[in-house]
Amino acid sequence: MQAELNSRTVPLGMAVPQERAASGWRNLSVLRNIKIGTFHIGSSLADILASGVWNRIMIKELGFAATPIALLLALRYFLAPLSVWIGRRSDLTNWRGYRRLPYVWGGRLVMALSYVLLGVATLELAGSYNPWTRDFSFDLMNVTVTTNAGSFLGWLGVVTALVLFSVGSTVSSTTFLSLVHDRTPAHQRTRAISVIWFFLILGFAVAGVLYSRLLPEYTRDGFLALMLIAPAIMMGIWIFSLFGEEMPVKRRAERSAEKPEPFWQTMKQVWASRQTRLFFLFLALTNGLFYTQDVILEPFAGTVFGMPLSTTNRFSAYWGSMTLLSIVLSLIALRRFPNRVNNMNLSRWGVILLIATFVMFALSAMLYIRPLVTVALVTMGFGLGMWTVGTLGLMMAMTRAWGAGLYLALWTVASTLARGSGVALGGVLFDIALVILGGNKAFAYGSVFLLQSIGFLLTLFILARISLAEFEREAPQREVVFADSMA
Repeated sequence: MQAELNSRTVPLGMAVPQERAASGWRNLSVLRNIKIGTFHIGSSLADILASGVWNRIMIKELGFAATPIALLLALRYFLAPLSVWIGRRSDLTNWRGYRRLPYVWGGRLVMALSYVLLGVATLELAGSYNPWTRDFSFDLMNVTVTTNAGSFLGWLGVVTALVLFSVGSTVSSTTFLSLVHDRTPAHQRTRAISVIWFFLILGFAVAGVLYSRLLPEYTRDGFLALMLIAPAIMMGIWIFSLFGEEMPVKRRAERSAEKPEPFWQTMKQVWASRQTRLFFLFLALTNGLFYTQDVILEPFAGTVFGMPLSTTNRFSAYWGSMTLLSIVLSLIALRRFPNRVNNMNLSRWGVILLIATFVMFALSAMLYIRPLVTVALVTMGFGLGMWTVGTLGLMMAMTRAWGAGLYLALWTVASTLARGSGVALGGVLFDIALVILGGNKAFAYGSVFLLQSIGFLLTLFILARISLAEFEREAPQREVVFADSMA
């Protein structure tokens, strides 16, 4: 399965085909694609351990306030702009011949070690448990609030661990995508990145099952064991998935007379492209609009239709399983009907299905139509799957080989910051709608869903103005892809 190396030496300064110069790989088999895709099983394990296990223990079992926990977990979203600089560095430099792997494995090692520190620091906080209790009265309701201040050393350890986790995630995420871009020929990139995202979604289910078995209930010893075992599993997956997947480069003795452009000058040239700006806007809006439902969907079902927690907890399983199915069907359609199905069409139909989804959610809320919720969950999964395959394919197509790290970092920043903003926006819009509508919760939820559908309609007009051919004409050109040659 070892790919054939390009043994030909290309002198510096000579124009070379971007595809060959960028990677040297000729093919990515399905088995190798699956191997690389398992990388995101580890990513899902890391994400759920922080946002699903640790935060619940801190808030419910240990009694800490939710706000500082949420802010610390959201830190990685705010560090996303750092990935643009990291991506550019990985384009221009190498360590012992490797451009991407040092950042990927280095960042993931920092993430794994941060979990060990997080486990120790959390137990330090648990050991210094000193709850503060106060009673509050709201009309006819009495509420007792219990919080835990914890120790200074414990909080210092927690903050340090989550800062390290965020930095490691930022450093490694974009460079991983860049490695996939380098590793894969152009005609296989849509399939490659879609399979990888398939494993990311699948990994959330795997993480839930694994952690429920490793820590069925909170105990000090069980929690510490989990925070030692889980990072080791993650690191093993990350190393296995990418071992042998980057071809080392060898610097020639002669140097190019032209020095690399300064970072901000390159950024200015990239951003000057209208197509780059349009696609950045499309990514940001679609990601932000989709995640606007993240904090209100389950409360909407519980409030308007009285659905129990056991039912709303399965919502993510409903639309998540449909997303996986949609990804598979979209990839099959791309392969079987290349003349009729492409990334642009899939993105467009994905957005159309998402428009229909949030219209159905709005109607179900305002007209109290319970069956529409189930239909909308299925439609949301299918729309998200088609949008994922199409948009990831466009993302790879709108990335120049000479600056894969820089371009993919731009697309990552658009997606990541928009996701965090969308989560916050959902709660804000609901509260504003609730005040305007005089406390009518059903219409407040419906209004948010309606605004989401209108927003997605706007993204269709943006998508219609995106052209890959125009992007190729506008994007900066480079004669030298990278000042190295394949070994």
